[in-house]
Amino acid sequence: MATLPSAERRAFALKINRYSSSEIRKQFTLPPNLGQYHRHSISTSGFPSLQLPQLYEPVEPVDFEGLVMTHLNSLDAELAQELGDLTDDDLHVAFTPKECRTLQHSLPEEGVELDPHVRDCVQTYIREWLIVNRKNQGSSEFCSFKKTGSRRDFQKTLQKQTFESETLECSEPDTQTGPRHPLNVLCDVSGKGPLTSCDFDLRSLQPDERLENLLQLVSAEDFEKEKEEARKTNRPAELFALYPPVDEEDAVEIRPVPECPKEHLGNRILVKVLTLKFEIEIEPLFASIALYDVKERKKISENFHCDLNSDQFKGFLRAHTPSIDPSSQARSAVFSVTYPSSDIYLVVKIEKVLQQGEIADCAEPYMIIKESDGGKSKEKVEKLKLQAESFCQRLGKYRMPFAWAPISLASFFNISTLERESTDVEPGVGRNSVGEKRSLSQSRRPSERTLSLEENGVGSNFKATTLATNIFFKQEGDRLSDEDLFKFLADYKRSSSLQRRVKSIPGSLRLEISPAPDVMNCCLTPEMLPVKPFPENRTRPHKEILEFPIREVYVPHTVYRNLLYVYPQRLNFASKLASARNITIKIQFMCGEDPSNAMPVIFGKSSGPEFLQEVYTAITYHNKSPDFYEEVKIKLPAKLTVNHHLLFTFYHISCQQKQGASGESLLGYSWLPILLNERLQTGSYCLPVALEKLPPNYSIHSAEKVPLQNPPIKWAEGHKGVFNIEVQAVSSVHTQDNHLEKFFTLCHSLESQVSFPIRVLDQKITESTLEHELKLSIICLNSSRLEPLVLFLHLVLDKLFQLSVQPMVIAGQTANFSQFAFESVVAIANSLHNSKDLRKDQHGRNCLLASYVHYVFRLPELHRDTSKSGGPTTVVPDPRYHTYGRTSAAAVSSKLMQARVMSSSNPDLTGSHCAADEEVKNIMSSKIADRNCSRMSYYCSGNSDAPGSTAAPRPVSKKHFHEELALQMVVSTGVVRETVFKYAWFFFELLVKSMAQYVHNLDKRDSFRRTRFSDRFKDDITTIVNVVTSEIAALLVKPQKESEQAEKINISLAFFLYDLLSIMDRGFVFNLIKHYCSQLSASQSEETEFSQERDLLQLTEKSQDCAFNLGSGHPEFETGTMASCASVRT
Repeated sequence: MATLPSAERRAFALKINRYSSSEIRKQFTLPPNLGQYHRHSISTSGFPSLQLPQLYEPVEPVDFEGLVMTHLNSLDAELAQELGDLTDDDLHVAFTPKECRTLQHSLPEEGVELDPHVRDCVQTYIREWLIVNRKNQGSSEFCSFKKTGSRRDFQKTLQKQTFESETLECSEPDTQTGPRHPLNVLCDVSGKGPLTSCDFDLRSLQPDERLENLLQLVSAEDFEKEKEEARKTNRPAELFALYPPVDEEDAVEIRPVPECPKEHLGNRILVKVLTLKFEIEIEPLFASIALYDVKERKKISENFHCDLNSDQFKGFLRAHTPSIDPSSQARSAVFSVTYPSSDIYLVVKIEKVLQQGEIADCAEPYMIIKESDGGKSKEKVEKLKLQAESFCQRLGKYRMPFAWAPISLASFFNISTLERESTDVEPGVGRNSVGEKRSLSQSRRPSERTLSLEENGVGSNFKATTLATNIFFKQEGDRLSDEDLFKFLADYKRSSSLQRRVKSIPGSLRLEISPAPDVMNCCLTPEMLPVKPFPENRTRPHKEILEFPIREVYVPHTVYRNLLYVYPQRLNFASKLASARNITIKIQFMCGEDPSNAMPVIFGKSSGPEFLQEVYTAITYHNKSPDFYEEVKIKLPAKLTVNHHLLFTFYHISCQQKQGASGESLLGYSWLPILLNERLQTGSYCLPVALEKLPPNYSIHSAEKVPLQNPPIKWAEGHKGVFNIEVQAVSSVHTQDNHLEKFFTLCHSLESQVSFPIRVLDQKITESTLEHELKLSIICLNSSRLEPLVLFLHLVLDKLFQLSVQPMVIAGQTANFSQFAFESVVAIANSLHNSKDLRKDQHGRNCLLASYVHYVFRLPELHRDTSKSGGPTTVVPDPRYHTYGRTSAAAVSSKLMQARVMSSSNPDLTGSHCAADEEVKNIMSSKIADRNCSRMSYYCSGNSDAPGSTAAPRPVSKKHFHEELALQMVVSTGVVRETVFKYAWFFFELLVKSMAQYVHNLDKRDSFRRTRFSDRFKDDITTIVNVVTSEIAALLVKPQKESEQAEKINISLAFFLYDLLSIMDRGFVFNLIKHYCSQLSASQSEETEFSQERDLLQLTEKSQDCAFNLGSGHPEFETGTMASCASVRT
C-alpha cells in the first residue's frame, strides 16, 4: 500500500509511527557494541528515526480460529483463492514400510507358538515406521543431503559437464601455425568429432535429424503436456543438493531429520579366495578364515569356511557328504570391521582328513617332496594319494589340524589417514566433541559408521589388491588355543623369528581383498538369507560374515537374529585309561533326551549341507589333554524350553583299520542346559564328564548339580570339571542383562495368563509381590549396562509408555505404574544424553532418542484383559474425566517454580533440605488427594473432549497418552523435573507425535481445532510452557555454559510451539507465545532476552506466514488479524 504524502494525511495519523516487523527486529539484532547507542533511536533509509520504548508490550491475541471460521464462511471461492490456501492440518501421519535388505524379513521358524517377549521383538522389527510429516513443507529428503556421504553419492550420479574453455585442441599439429584463439575447440554434441574454430567446412558436416510433425497442428493441452514431459527429462532429482550445506551452528531454524534406524554394518571388505595349493596335491584340504585383533587379543569375526578342492578330491568324500547346498560353495566373504586397526590380522587355518600320525609326520611330505621333480617323487605322490583316499573313505568325517597363515591388514587400514580424518569429523558431531583428537577407532561412534570405506578414511588408498603368501606355519598339537595363536601373531608382528622357531610348509595362497560394494549380487546374510538383489540364475554366492566388535556398538536392534556360538576349549583326560588318545567331541543341540531329538540347527561348513544335526571337533593325534579351536554356530529356536540342551559326546577314534571293529570308542558325556532360571546361559564353563550312559531327566539339571542317582553316575576325576567350553550369543531376542530380563518377564506376566508364583532369574515372585517387584524393576532399568539398554531401547520405551497409560488390576487392586514409568524414561533419557559414546545433533538432541521418536514411537496399544486377580475385581469409579487433586495451571506453575527455587539439587541456591522436602510434600498433597490413585487420569463413560460433544462413550479407565505425558511433566518435582526440562525436546516431540496420532485415529481432522483437546490438557500445556520459559529466564543470568543450555531449551520450545500451530487452536498457541514474551521481558539482560525471543519467533512464524497474514488488506479481516500478526511477529 503506497504511503500518502504528509500534506494529504490527517493530523492524528501524522503522530502514528508505522514500522514493519523487520525494522523492529533489526533494532533488536544490532551488534552489542552498537545496541547501547541505538537502543532507543534508530534511523534507516526511507524511515524516520525510531523512538521505541524499553519494553515492547505485545498486544492481546485474538481468537484466531473463531475469526477465520466466521469470516471465511461468508467469502466466495474466488476471494478465498485470492487470500491463499488455508490448510486445516499441516501434520500428516504416514506409515512407511521398513527397508529390508533381504528378500524376506528375518523371522522365527514357522509353526511355533512364540513367547510374548519374542513376539513383541519380532513385531517391533518388522512393523512399519510411523512418521508424522508436514504436508506443506515438501519432501524432507533434502535434509539427508547434509550428510557428507549421501551428498557425495548424489554428485557421482550427475553427468559431467564439459565446457569449451576446458577442452584441449584436437586439431593436427601442422594446422596450428596460426595464432591461438581464446575459444580453442567447439564440441560437437552429436559425437562426430570436434571442430576447430579456425576451420569451418559446413559441406563436410552431416545434417541434423529431421524434425517430425513440425507443421502439424497440436492442441494446446497436448502441447503443454509434451513440454512438461520434456522438462522432466534429464532433470536432477534433487537440485538443491548441489547447493553448499547450511552452517548447522548458525541455522537454528533447521531441525535435522534423524537417521533411520537400520542394521549395524561396519567397514566392509570383500575377501575372495582365488587359489590354495601346496607343492604336492594328494588329498582334500579345507580352509577357514577369520579376523583377529592382536592388540585387543580377541577374535573379531566368525569363521568363513571355504573349499577349493578339485572334483577328484571331492569324490574322495562322497560317502560322507549326503548333499551339497549352493550356500556351502562360497569362495568369497564380506567381513565387517567397526573399529579399524593396524593390529588386525586375517588368519587362514588349514585342516585335512584325519590320518594315522602326528601333525609333523603328515606335513613332512609337503616339505620334502616336489611333484615337479618327476621320477621317484611322482611315484611317492601317487602312493600318498592312494593312502589319502583310503583314509578319506574310512575317516572322512573327521578332521585334523594341518597349517595356518597370518595376513596383516595394516596396509589396508591406513591409520595415519584415520587420525587425520578424525579431526575433520569430530567437530560435526556436536559441541561437546570440538577439540578432541583421537584416532578413528576411538572417536567414531558406531552409530556414525556407514557402508562406505571412503567416508571412514580407508578408501583413498584401499583398492582391490591381490595378496599372495608362499609360507604356511605348521600347526603344533600342543599349541592350538586362541591364546597360543595371539602369542604367535605378536611374535610375527615384532620380527621374523617365528619362521625360525616354527616349521613352515611351502605353498601358495592368493586372496583378493577390496572394499565391498554397497550392492552385491547373490549375497547371503549370516543367517543364510538372500540379500537383494538375488538373481534367479544363481552363481557361486558371497557370504556376509558376522562381526564380533572389540567394544560396544550402540545401535538398537532392527532385525531378528538369534545365534549361539559354542567354543570347546580344553579337555583333560590325562589320568584316564590309555585308550583315550585320538579324542573328538560330537556336539549336538537337543530338544529332548532321545537320540532322535537332535535338531538340524547347526550351520554346516563348506561343500556340504546347509544345516547339520551334529558336528565333530578336529582331532590331535595321541593327545590325552587336547586343545580345541572349533567354532560351532547354532541357529537358536525361537521358543526354548527346559528340555533344550547342548550334548557333548566324547570319542576315541582309531586310525588303524580293524576288521569287524568300529572306529569310534565311547569315552563319556557332558551337557549344558540352554536355559537356567528361564534365562539363556552364556559364558565360560568347566563341565564334568560322565563315563557311563546318562540317567533319565538329566537335561533339566546342570552337569555340576545333578542330584544323586541310583545307581550313582560314574564321573571322570571324581565329578570335577575337566571340559572347558565358552558359549556366546548374538541375539536380538535374549537381552543377556538381569535388569532388562526381569523387566520384560514381569511385563509379560501382566499381559498374559500365568500361574503364580513365577520364576524370574533366581527369584520366585508371588501375586502379592508382583506390583512391588515390577515397580522395582522399572526403577532399576537405568542400572542396566548401556549397550544392552541401547540394543533393546525401542522395546523398552514401548513397554514403559504402555505401562504409563495401562492401569492394571493385580490381586483385585488397581495398580498404577504411570509415575514410575515416566521417571524411568526420564532417567534413561538422562543416561543417553550424558554418555560420551553416543552422538548428538547440533541442537544437543541424542540421535538415538530422536530416531526413536521420529520413526518408531506410536501410541501404546491397550490390552483389554489387564487383571491379575485372585479375588473380586475392583471397579474403577465412573465420574467424568478428572484427575485427583488437580489444580489450575497457574497454581501448579507457581508451586513448581517455588519447588525449583527450593530444590536441594541446585548448588547455587541456599536453603534447608527439610524445607525443600516440606515444599515438595505440600505440592504433592495439593495435586494428589488419594495416594492409591496418584497421578491417574481416567476417561469414563460419557466423557468427551469438549463440553457438549456427542462423542461415543469410552471404556472405563482408558487414558490418552498425550494427556498422561503432559500431566506427568506438570507434577514432576526435584531432580526428575529438572531433567525433564533440560531435555524437554524429547518430551515435546513425544507430545506432538502422540497428539497427531490421536487426531488421526479419532478422525477429528474435520472438527474445530478448539474442541480437539480437553481444557485440562490445554491447562497442562500452558503450565509446561510457563515453567520452561521460567527455566530459560533463570539460566540466562548464569555463566556461559548455562546460557548455552538455555539456548537449546529455547529452541526446543520454539519447535514445540511451531508444531502446536499445525494441530491445536492457533489462538491458544498465540497466547502461549504472548506469555513467553511477557515472562522473558522480566529477565535482567535485554540483549539475551531479545535474542531468545527472536529465535523462537523466527521458528514459529516460518510456516504460518500465509495463514497469519491471511486477512491483511481485506476489510472483513482488518480488525482482528492485524492484531494477531502484531502479537506473533513482534
